[in-house]
Amino acid sequence: MKTALAAGFVLALTARARADELLVGVVRDQDGAVVSGAPVTALDARGRRLGADRTAADGTFAITVAGGAAAVLVTPNDAAPLRLTVRNPAQPLEAIVRRYRAADLVPSPADIAALPSGSLPAVASVVPYRATTANWISDRGLALQRGVVEIEGLPFYRRSDGADATSLLPSHAVGSIGLAPSLDAVWYGDRAGGGVVDAGLFDRADFGRLGARDGALLASGASASGFAAGSWYPDGARGVAAARLSTPVAGASATVTALAGQAPEIHYAGVGAEVRAATQRTDVDGRLAITSDDGIIGTGASATGNVSEFVVDASGRGPDALGLRARWREESGALEGGTSAHRDAALVLGTTRGTGTVVRAALALAYGRDAVYEEPVVDGTALLPSLGIDTRLDEHWSLHAGSTATTLGTPGIAIARGSLGEFRVGYTDGHRLRADLGAFVEGDAAPRAVTRGIAASLGWEIAPRLSLRAWTLDDGNAVATTYTPYPGAPLAATTVSGTLRRNLVWLTWDAPLRIDLLVRDGALEGAVRAPLGRRYALVVGSSITTTTRVRTLSVGVAAR
Repeated sequence: MKTALAAGFVLALTARARADELLVGVVRDQDGAVVSGAPVTALDARGRRLGADRTAADGTFAITVAGGAAAVLVTPNDAAPLRLTVRNPAQPLEAIVRRYRAADLVPSPADIAALPSGSLPAVASVVPYRATTANWISDRGLALQRGVVEIEGLPFYRRSDGADATSLLPSHAVGSIGLAPSLDAVWYGDRAGGGVVDAGLFDRADFGRLGARDGALLASGASASGFAAGSWYPDGARGVAAARLSTPVAGASATVTALAGQAPEIHYAGVGAEVRAATQRTDVDGRLAITSDDGIIGTGASATGNVSEFVVDASGRGPDALGLRARWREESGALEGGTSAHRDAALVLGTTRGTGTVVRAALALAYGRDAVYEEPVVDGTALLPSLGIDTRLDEHWSLHAGSTATTLGTPGIAIARGSLGEFRVGYTDGHRLRADLGAFVEGDAAPRAVTRGIAASLGWEIAPRLSLRAWTLDDGNAVATTYTPYPGAPLAATTVSGTLRRNLVWLTWDAPLRIDLLVRDGALEGAVRAPLGRRYALVVGSSITTTTRVRTLSVGVAAR
């Protein structure tokens, strides 16, 4: 009798194990861009809920169900809901949703390919509320107008000379853009209080482009891709070549990316490796990047530098999971014979909780060490909190509030802290209209500064083919500085005030013939893409060069 019961128990466990299924897949929109943060629900044949997940940053999801899944329901906030039939649970699912183009104010690869100017500052400038110049990109001008700017996740920015990747890439080399807001600064480190911009080269709408002033070509296979681009505009010649290799390794996936390029009086190179592994409950991601560059900076001084970065992420799946990040960044630089070194490291713990009211919280134990030229070495630690709350008041209205502490990346100071508080009210009809109005205040130390401002944005799909996107930013800042009136005199203090205003209006007719009109900081720009068969398009654009403020006409052919 006992033997029979034991056998029955084993059979029951075996049947249960066999019944458990892991549904995995990816959610993309009509342009091929991944959709992150979208709720995905597994349903049985009667429409009952079996399990749920929320798509990760790369658009993937994984749901463990007790067998019998008949469909998954994808319900993004900015796209039409989609019900996808599960025919073979063992095969990954691919859900293609129709995103309301004006509801997502971040440009897709198709949008970026259609812009009249393809420089990284020009691409970033259409994103609310990225203030840009030829030399920097910053979310709302925060963090002393310095943000984190990367290329394919490779960090080309240092304390020693303030250099970053803003002006390195050729025109139309950027195929996609990855973003992180200032509120997530504790996850990224120095200068992330000004937001994070990551220029993607391989994820792009056009695999080829040839014009009178620029060209780009992507060769892509199942596991390897190569990319090259160059441009020849009045502000100088630029070129970049990159390669990416992906392969499975012991149940995980590994990706290696390498690139090298040149810009006016600058040469740069970098390599990065990433390993991802996933179980039914946990995602693990490890990344290592090394970059180097040398050249002449704006003052005419020669500068060289190297950056090494190592990041490990471990996070649970689902909307209420915990995430843990360990990050380590080491940089060294030489400016006109003087050398500097800096270390930026942290252990970060965070979570996202709730559905109707979503709370995102994180706490970082940060460490900084700085050695600038002949000055004494300084180091220090700090606890950096971050809290964001998003809640829906009703079907249409929502509120957002958040605050965070950041590190500024100020030379000579181990951890120069800043703080940010923001509040925003939003409206959406759930389909074709989205509007936001917000206010923010930032306080910085070393140098002491205060920035206050307001910002508003609008996305309106006027008709299925016609969309309007617009945003405006107006802030004022006061920076306290010290100086010596005359040799031997004690330090005196003064306050320098300034304003930062940025505006964008972007109208798109998205049909086989695509027309884009932009009013960017008072200047009218435009572009036309006319199809030449199924795979090719004639592209014509008129834009204002960021550095010289001279109008440039570009004509070329794109292959898609």
